Amino acid sequence: MGFFLSTAYAHNLYDPLPPETFDLKWAWDPALIFFVVLAILYYRGLKAFRGKLPVKKWQIFLFYLGLFCVIAAMVPPIDPLSDQLFFVHMIQHLLITNIGVPLMMLGVPFFICVRGLSPGIRRNVFFPIVKNRLLRLLFRFIAHPLVSLGLFQAAYWFWHVPYFYNLALLHDGWHLVEHASFAWVSILLWRNIIAPHPMRSPLKLPVRMLYVMGLMASNVILSAFLSFSDTVWYAYAGRPIPEWWKPWDHLDDQRLGGLLMWVPGEFIDFFVVSVIFVVWTSKVRRDEELQRKNAAVDQVDSHA
Repeated sequence: MGFFLSTAYAHNLYDPLPPETFDLKWAWDPALIFFVVLAILYYRGLKAFRGKLPVKKWQIFLFYLGLFCVIAAMVPPIDPLSDQLFFVHMIQHLLITNIGVPLMMLGVPFFICVRGLSPGIRRNVFFPIVKNRLLRLLFRFIAHPLVSLGLFQAAYWFWHVPYFYNLALLHDGWHLVEHASFAWVSILLWRNIIAPHPMRSPLKLPVRMLYVMGLMASNVILSAFLSFSDTVWYAYAGRPIPEWWKPWDHLDDQRLGGLLMWVPGEFIDFFVVSVIFVVWTSKVRRDEELQRKNAAVDQVDSHA
């Protein structure tokens, strides 16, 4: 694996550009438009229920907290610094895929945002799309747990192959494609773990724990290669290092990025597994209690 990652970035195919060609000023990310529109639709959707909210207040709070994390990852100071330091780029990815998107999913965004659409758009655009047979089959396919997991892992590894990582690093257009792909595969992935209303996950709660553990194993492998590598894989060599980072070099930057993926990333996934376990055991206890009550009622009826 290390050989693949180190040789995938062939310098004769894609050399880093000289420092004077870089403009490290923040570039507007069009993906922000999507999330701003989502925030507006969510607000309008909540208003449309006229006080009879279909979600708890803590869910609304988590949605906007997740939205804040995603937007924070795409604006200064994180976004410009991610072009200079690898570890900041990893913070950016964690904020989008491991924190922002799952928090937003806990707020049941799809159900509420649809209510936020105008009646004309719902009738003439949304419902025809939802009822389209081919689109429904396509969504059902990509939303399958194994397909969603495969797409997430494919995007995760693809964008960390040095050649493609550098492509996104050196070109704003590809950087946008990278962020968009991470956001969409994260939505597909967390949809199967969280199952926000009215969507359902075909995975039982114990299987969801294994599902997340699969993510943890993959993350450990890549993080270990980054943390223990003696070679800088990515094209940061031509980028000016911020003054406050100058006591360290690009290899330190890469190793710190690997550790951030490893430790906080694994902690988040372990926390998710723990929450699923608590929900599962609580459900088992409730089911057992209900069975005992039903058995007691049946026993009374039989004696009567």
